[in-house]
Amino acid sequence: MDESGSDDILGLVLERVDSHVSLIRAAAVCRRWRRAIADASFLRRYRSLHAPAVAGEFHNGPWRSREGPVLVPSSPSMVDARHLSLNFLPGGAAPWAVRGSRGSLLLLRRRGIVPFRNKFREKVVCEPLTRRYRRILPPADSDGNCRGSYLIDGEADEAGSRISMTNFRVLCVFDTHCAMYTVSSSWSKKNIGLIAPSSRGLRLMGHGGGCWYFVQGRALIIVDGNTGDFSFAELPPLVEDWDSHASVRDFFITNGRDGKLRIFTVFDGTMKVFLRLEGGEWALEKRVLLSEATRGLPGYEPSFFSKPQYVLRIGVEYVILSPYAGQTWIFSINLETMEAASAVRTMTPMVYGCELPWPPTLHACLDG
Repeated sequence: MDESGSDDILGLVLERVDSHVSLIRAAAVCRRWRRAIADASFLRRYRSLHAPAVAGEFHNGPWRSREGPVLVPSSPSMVDARHLSLNFLPGGAAPWAVRGSRGSLLLLRRRGIVPFRNKFREKVVCEPLTRRYRRILPPADSDGNCRGSYLIDGEADEAGSRISMTNFRVLCVFDTHCAMYTVSSSWSKKNIGLIAPSSRGLRLMGHGGGCWYFVQGRALIIVDGNTGDFSFAELPPLVEDWDSHASVRDFFITNGRDGKLRIFTVFDGTMKVFLRLEGGEWALEKRVLLSEATRGLPGYEPSFFSKPQYVLRIGVEYVILSPYAGQTWIFSINLETMEAASAVRTMTPMVYGCELPWPPTLHACLDG
């Protein structure tokens, strides 16, 4: 068998290595294996066959914490947690809060109160494992408040990676327009088509399936995390007498553990969960009367449900709520079973997954 044929067989064998970490270790076996694994076409094929490896999850500590974001490693055998420290950021980790993640990158925003004359908080995009970061300074015409910032994929590189320190994008939603930051050309205004001229009243419903969902009136506005493109749909009447009572704060998007997209509503003391069907329509899946579900919990008072409930936090399969006034009595609803339980503010917070960088930093040996 000639050398090209044996290289093809080697490539087929290496494609079946089921761990990114094991693949990187295999590259250290010999120069031939290293050349094969560093080849861009091999890396594209491997990426298409294997799910990304999650190195760990970050969450933000208490607002006044001096430690900054907290890391929970996926596995000590995959990567040493010390290698994912954010102490390389300007001023260390403490001044920063994670606002988003995509691939191996984190989007962070500087903590603290922003002066009225400058409503754009400084941001950075970083890759913890390689200890690289890039400051995101405000665009020259950043009039108005920055209502949200979101990491977006860039153009795919030779190895098939669409999100890295060399090709990421950041979408910022301002009061009157959107702007897209790219590594190569800095800021440019983003045309969002059918949305109202002002983003006032535009509210983030949540994130699911690689997209962000906003609502403005009855319009559902979807931002594709792969392309940065906007699409539009009309929300169905998720509550009775929609026009008289429903407001944008009543609806939230979440993914279930089955990966399916859901909207849940908290209105008139009732929580409803709507499932998005394959045809795109929404169907009522579950509902629960909150005053009945929580009746046996310690500290329960019927008067708690005479006012709107306030959603404090949304997890993968639970929601933490409290009476809007005071927020002293806190409970959770399991979105799978619709059962209630007492809750504390220290329940699992919003987490931001961080994958191992792709492609791995490998250089083919040119000799021998």
